[in-house]
Amino acid sequence: MADGTVQSVVTGNIRSVVSTKLNVFGLTVHLDLEVGGYGDDDGDRAVLVRLAIKRAEVRYGVAFAPGRVVVIGDTPHGIEGAHGAGVRAVGVATGASNAAELAATGADAVLPDLTDVAAVRMAVFGELTADR
Repeated sequence: MADGTVQSVVTGNIRSVVSTKLNVFGLTVHLDLEVGGYGDDDGDRAVLVRLAIKRAEVRYGVAFAPGRVVVIGDTPHGIEGAHGAGVRAVGVATGASNAAELAATGADAVLPDLTDVAAVRMAVFGELTADR
């Protein structure tokens, strides 16, 4: 955990597949895969988001207020799961779902990709209030 931030993964994929895929591309450096939510835990994305939050709270001894949790997802399932768990959802149109589909699902913000760091920061942190 750096600066009160924990990054993990919530996905419908099973844990072993996620670990293998991310390790191959060197993408696990800033992720704590132990606190993620995976398809072998449950099939409901909202359940997976809540489970990941709970795992992070237990592991780090910190309570993560829902208003300070952000899910970045590229599918309507991810957006719906975030909202079902009561957290913010940022859609990224880099997968099979386009920006219009992610916006129609109710994403709090939608980005075409993650290349514009300022846009990512605004989408994730820009609308946070004192209670978030």
